Formats: sequence, C-alpha cells, structure tokens
Amino acid sequence: MTEVFAYYFPQLYQTVENSAWWGEGFTDWQLVKQAMPLFEGHQQPRIPEMGYLDQSEHATLAKQVALAREYSVTGFNFYHYWFNGKVYLEKPAENFLNDKNLNLKIMFTWANESWTRQWIGKPTDFLIKQKYYRNIADIERHYNYLSPFFKDKRYYKVNNKPVFSIYRPELIPDLNGFIATLKRLAIEDGFAGIFLIACRSYQLADAYKYYCRFDGIINFNPRYAINTSLKNKRLSFLESVARKFPESVQSFLSKRMHKNSKEKIYAYGAYLASMEHAENEYENIPVYHSVFPDWDNTARYKERATLFRDISLEGYEKALKISYDGLTKQHQKIIFINAWNEWSEGAYLEPDTYTGLNYLKITKSIQEFV
Repeated sequence: MTEVFAYYFPQLYQTVENSAWWGEGFTDWQLVKQAMPLFEGHQQPRIPEMGYLDQSEHATLAKQVALAREYSVTGFNFYHYWFNGKVYLEKPAENFLNDKNLNLKIMFTWANESWTRQWIGKPTDFLIKQKYYRNIADIERHYNYLSPFFKDKRYYKVNNKPVFSIYRPELIPDLNGFIATLKRLAIEDGFAGIFLIACRSYQLADAYKYYCRFDGIINFNPRYAINTSLKNKRLSFLESVARKFPESVQSFLSKRMHKNSKEKIYAYGAYLASMEHAENEYENIPVYHSVFPDWDNTARYKERATLFRDISLEGYEKALKISYDGLTKQHQKIIFINAWNEWSEGAYLEPDTYTGLNYLKITKSIQEFV
C-alpha cells in the first residue's frame, strides 16, 4: 500500500491578521475570484465546484475528509505556521484534532519562512518576521503545541516517530541544536523520536550540513524543478549561494533579480524530464519527488505569475508513476502531492468546474499501478 499525502493550505478563512494586512474579511478566495487571464486561452479564474469553502466551519473539513477518503488520499499534510511563540492559520488543523470522527491521517509541514508582501512585488515589506528561538524554553513551547497532534492516533508516524517536515531548515539558527531538543522532547513524550523530513526547493551550497540529521528530503515541486532544471542556470547558481544569507538579504536580492520579470511559462513535460533525472537519494538520505497536477499562481502574482503549459491528466499520471518508481527500500512508501487546495497557486486536487473530479480519479488509480 502506497500512502498519498496532499499538502493542505489553511488560508481560506478570515483572520484578524489578514484583515489588518490585506483588508477587512480577506481570504485567499478573493485572489482566486479576481484572477484575470493573461493571454488568449488562459484558464482564469479557477472556480471551485464545491463552492468557496470557509475553513473556519467544521462542515468544510468534514466534506474534504470524505472526498479525500473516497479517492484514496491517505491524509493531509497541513502547513503549520509558528512565529515567535504564536501559531497562525491554525483553525483547520485544530478543528481536525477536536473531531475524532474525521478518519484520515495527518502530518505537519512547518512553513517557517517570514511573511512578506511578496505577492504584490514587495518581498522586503515584512508582515511577520520569523525570529525563531531565544532559548530552549521557546522550543519547548513550540513542541508543547504540537504534542496533542503527535499523540493523536491519526497523526502519521514511522516506528513510533511522528513525521514532521520543515519547509526551509537552512533558515533555522543552530539547526542541529533545535533538532536535538525536538527529539529529546519527543522521547520524553513517549515517542521513539521525531521522523524529520526536509523540503528542498533549491540547491544549497554546503547542503549536507543542513540535511544530515533528516530522515528524508522532499523535492518540493514545482519550485525544486524550476530552480534546478528549468530556469537560467546562472540564476540558479546565484540563488543557491544567496539562500544561505539571512531572509532580509534574500528578500532584497530577490527584488533586484526579478525586478522586471513578467509571467514565466514552463513546460510540464520539462518538469517530468527533470523528475526522471533527479536523484532518489542524497548522501544516503531518501529523496521523495513531490507531484503537482497543475501550477498557475496568476491569482497571487498577476502579470508576474509562474505557470505551466501542456497540463494534462496523462502528464499528472506519469508524474505519479515517476514519483512512485523513485521509492527504494530506504524510502517510506509515500507520495507527496502539491496540493489538496492551493487554489491561488492553481495547485489542487479538489474539483473545479473545468476538470471536475478527474485529478482525484487519477490519484486513486495509484493503487492500481503500484
């Protein structure tokens, strides 16, 4: 049995912070509704077949869990946002935790980047700056929030180790100390440790020193494919060096490097080719090749969007097969899909009025070809 986890995006309900930053009542649905096509034949806006679901309502998660189960999606990989002792966009995950009748597996990916106004071309305008930990007590506070989720029988574990993914581990000061503390706390909590997975969106200089304590690496596509195979090689090299700098420096460089950029259109076939040539292990650490059915972030970035052409059900099915074929005896049998509901990035398994349930049907068919 191959496990299928889809990333779950939790910004489709109103929060006090988003109302203050983006306007009263803002959710990502506003971006989705307002999207405009950039050229003839461009499929925008995207319209959800189930309607513009409010994630603050319990009924929303119940519908999503039922649909995921029907199409053999093992679980949701919730994006987890923790800044300086406070959790954000937590309601969907907490709704799940509090309803034991929702029969699905979950795990967390800590999306640990600072929040900026990048969407509107202002990457140096910080909304919340990630300051990480002042001391071990701060790490303990973070772990104590996660603990009830880890202890839930629906939280996905490997050999009694809760699976916890970190989006950009290279940004964490004293990463090794943080990991050691996290594992100690998990053991004190009755687990055998933490099963850690690093997301990889770029090639990093001195990468092994960041990944050496992780149990796995996810090539976070399409960002990994774009940054390593599809974009200008010189730019990719410069970014691999720049990603070691503090976030404020990275944001400044990003603004300079992409100052005059327009929409960027890549071929899905080129992404498939990049997957076929990507390594399945890095320094004996298993590498998982994440899959996306489609990608078009026009809703967020407008004329500066990144999108893919030659999108098809056949291409998505091939991507799933490549990802599965890359699983060795060292891997857990998991396929990561980006995403369940990232509507403003055009990456979702949920049905829209154009493709309906077709991506979910292809996802379900994984169990046939494995």
